[in-house]
Amino acid sequence: RARGVRADAGAVVITAGFTPGLALLGRVLHRLGMRAIATEDPGLGRHRDVLHAAGLATVPLEVGPGGADPDGLAPDGLAPDGPAVRAVVLTPAHQYPRGVVLGASKRSAFADWARREDGFIVEDDYDGEFRYDQQPVGAMQALAPDRIVFAGSTSKTLAPGMRLGWLVVPPALRVPLLEAMAELGAAVPAVQQL
Repeated sequence: RARGVRADAGAVVITAGFTPGLALLGRVLHRLGMRAIATEDPGLGRHRDVLHAAGLATVPLEVGPGGADPDGLAPDGLAPDGPAVRAVVLTPAHQYPRGVVLGASKRSAFADWARREDGFIVEDDYDGEFRYDQQPVGAMQALAPDRIVFAGSTSKTLAPGMRLGWLVVPPALRVPLLEAMAELGAAVPAVQQL
């Protein structure tokens, strides 16, 4: 409610943190035929590593003073000299490492791109809950709940060692994601969840 995420209980999948959740999503996107995903540049290298391990090529998406640039994605989803890009990982509330907030027009442009390309956006809510200087920034997910995966974790609010996170998953990805979790034995113990 505080961030404006549109979800019901069936949309929420508990993970062992953001990075394991991203690894699962990478596998699911690969199974759905995607071979490339755009990631912010600069961004966290560990995220690119888990996406590569899932079989996805990563395409750099330039980050400037106003956040990631949606113009870096070709209108037809084609990456230069590579496979089609139909997914993107963004940190719109607080870009890592630059700390910028993705502006409203860019958020809308990314959501429009995802709808047009039948693609997905993974919204990493990195530090989204820590806004001491102004009102919290709303989640992008409400712009296109059928195209945006909202992802968060308790690593900053409780402790990184908890290894607890969540994904708010669009309907098209729910069953494939739960199947991947079952195959990998990626369930999070109930004691940690409680």
